[in-house]
Amino acid sequence: MQFLGTGAADAIPNPFCTCTICRDARLNPNHTRLRSMFLLDKTSLIDCGPDLAAACMINTVELDQLSQVFVTHTHEDHFYPSNVGLLMMSRTRGGQPVDVYLSHMALAVIDSLLNALESNSHLDAIKAYNLGVIRFKPVKADVPFQAGGYRVIPVETTHRVSQLENAYNYMFETPQGKRLLYACDTGLYPENALKALSGCKVDILVMEVTFGLRTDNDLQSHLNGQGFLHMLNLMIDREIICSNTQIYATHINHKHDGTPPILQAWFDNNSPLPVKVANDGMIINFT
Repeated sequence: MQFLGTGAADAIPNPFCTCTICRDARLNPNHTRLRSMFLLDKTSLIDCGPDLAAACMINTVELDQLSQVFVTHTHEDHFYPSNVGLLMMSRTRGGQPVDVYLSHMALAVIDSLLNALESNSHLDAIKAYNLGVIRFKPVKADVPFQAGGYRVIPVETTHRVSQLENAYNYMFETPQGKRLLYACDTGLYPENALKALSGCKVDILVMEVTFGLRTDNDLQSHLNGQGFLHMLNLMIDREIICSNTQIYATHINHKHDGTPPILQAWFDNNSPLPVKVANDGMIINFT
C-alpha cells in the first residue's frame, strides 16, 4: 500500500501562498503534499484526484491493472473526472473496465453532471460511461460488499460535501482477516458509525488531520490534531483500535504552523497511541 498524496484540497505548497507551511515545503521538497489518494494494491485505489498522473510519475506507479476505485466523495480533490481521459488513452488496457464504488448521494451528483454533459459525446467521461469502461457501483453505509478480494464496509461520516452529500469512509478486510480503516475525509464520527465499527480492532488506521495544530475549527467536517486524538480515544473505548494498530495521519492542509517535524513531535508527546505523520510516497505493509 502506498500514499500517493497526503495533502488536502490545495496541496502543499499552495502556489499562491507564502505561509509558514508553504515556505517550509519549498525549502524542503520532502515536505510537499499532493492531494490525498491511497493505493491499496495494483488493482485498487482510494480516491482519484487531480494529482493522479503526477503522483504516479513521482512514485513510478503503474495503474495498468487498476480495476476498482473507492470514492469517498465528489469534492474535486478526491474525484477528478478528467482522469478518465488518461484511462481512455492507454494503449495497453484494451478497454478493461474500472468499477467505481461510491455512495448513492455521490452517484446522484455524478448523474447530474453526466446529464449536463450528455450532448458533448466527444468528452472522455461520456465515452467511458457509454462504453462501460467506467461502471458506477453505489454502496450503502454499514452494508458490506466484496471488491478486489476485500470485504469492504462503507462508513458514514460527518464531512459535508453539500446539502445532498456527506462523505463515506471505508474499512477493508483481507481474506486473512487483516483490517484497514481509511478515515478521510471526516469530522468526529457519528454514533452510528462508531457503533458499526465497535469491536473490529483494525490493524491499520489511516485518518485525516486536515487542520493540524489549529484549535479554532469545528470538528463536524474535518479534524485537527485535538479532534484526531479525541477520535483515537473514542476508537480505543469501542475497541476499534488497540495498542497493536498502526496509525497514520494524512490529508493535511497549510492553514496552521505545524511543519511535518513539529506535527510529528506533537503526536509523539500527546497521543495515547503511536501516530506516524504520513508523507507522499510512504509505503505500508498490509499482509
